[in-house]
Amino acid sequence: MTPAEGSDAAATVGDLVAAVHREHWGRVVAATVGTAGDLDTAEDCAQRAFERALETWRPATVPSNPVGWLVRTARNHALDLHRRAGTLRARAPELVLREEARCADAPVSRWNDDLLRLVFTCCHPALLEADRVLLTLRVVCGLPTPTAAGLLLLKPATAAARLTRARRKIASAGVRYAVPSAEDLPGRLDAVLAVVHLVATAAHERPRSPETDSLEQSARGLSTSLAEIFPEEPEVLGLLGLVLFTQARTVARRAAEAVLLDGQDRGSWDPRLMAGGREATSRAIESALARDGRAGRYALQAAIAGVHTEAASVETTDWPALLRLYDRLLEVWPTSVVRLNRAVAVSYVHGASAALAEVDAVADDPSLREYPYLPAVRARLLADLGRTEEAAAAYRRAVAVAGDDDQRRFLKERLEDLDR
Repeated sequence: MTPAEGSDAAATVGDLVAAVHREHWGRVVAATVGTAGDLDTAEDCAQRAFERALETWRPATVPSNPVGWLVRTARNHALDLHRRAGTLRARAPELVLREEARCADAPVSRWNDDLLRLVFTCCHPALLEADRVLLTLRVVCGLPTPTAAGLLLLKPATAAARLTRARRKIASAGVRYAVPSAEDLPGRLDAVLAVVHLVATAAHERPRSPETDSLEQSARGLSTSLAEIFPEEPEVLGLLGLVLFTQARTVARRAAEAVLLDGQDRGSWDPRLMAGGREATSRAIESALARDGRAGRYALQAAIAGVHTEAASVETTDWPALLRLYDRLLEVWPTSVVRLNRAVAVSYVHGASAALAEVDAVADDPSLREYPYLPAVRARLLADLGRTEEAAAAYRRAVAVAGDDDQRRFLKERLEDLDR
């Protein structure tokens, strides 16, 4: 093999290991926790397994089941650590019983997903909500700490300290790596859904990158697994529908470098994901109405996404139906972001002046201070009303607080169009 061929082979293996890391890091960690005994050790062992893969894999000898190889290697490393520490003999019965009884106390018979066990652990109510999200991004999704910190607008050092504190709290609180009991499940499930939704939102709002791809895969995989395990839970199905509808538009959204639907080629929306979104959303609404006659926040958001998906264009969208859905969403999830999105529907139904009043009503909310969508929507409405100078000022404000280069470029183009 020539040096060039050797370099190419190393690059090929490196790319494969990187891809497996992005897609399956959380699964390797999850499958190792039972043997390792805690999250810190499981992560260390998983990291060592990926390092061993880089050291030993060759194009001709890549395992047929790379994830299985990584799990075995990580578990073996955990056993080595116990052996060196002299704890293997004392812990061996516990480790065996843990592996054999992992699903024995599950509230549903189909619970067999290590990754979701790990998510429930990371989303334990003993942790602050922000720490649950941070821990999930780092441990489950495998994002580097600086990247996870950036998603949550934290400094890397702050995120690292919070991760350390969260892990210690899990250890000190005696949190079990297991499915919560039937009586604890509803509250715990809400926390898991909120975290998965935030992961999906982060993937949707960030530019294309390997980390973003990993977030998308994690959000879709986790929401799909949750729906398989809780097939009658309306909000689980609603979250799945929302994730599928949102990701169906990913390619078009990135190609247009636009955050708005009217800049996208709807013909490039993924029909398979759209069909899955329709099915999940329909089941969510039916289940919610049969249970208590009222759909929840995820089912309603999925229904809203579904109305957009069914329309051939922005102009032919059923805006009155969207406005009714937003009214219901405000009843169950009364946030300023929902009110802002509802204002867009108001603009198509009742006009820009009525919509601007809705936007101005939430303009002073501190939570929207750095939210670029607020000045962007306001700018568009002002432009529609012929208030060009005010619209330009709003666009400049949106550019100043834009979260990434794609958003900034898109908003600058709108500002230039206005100037022309």
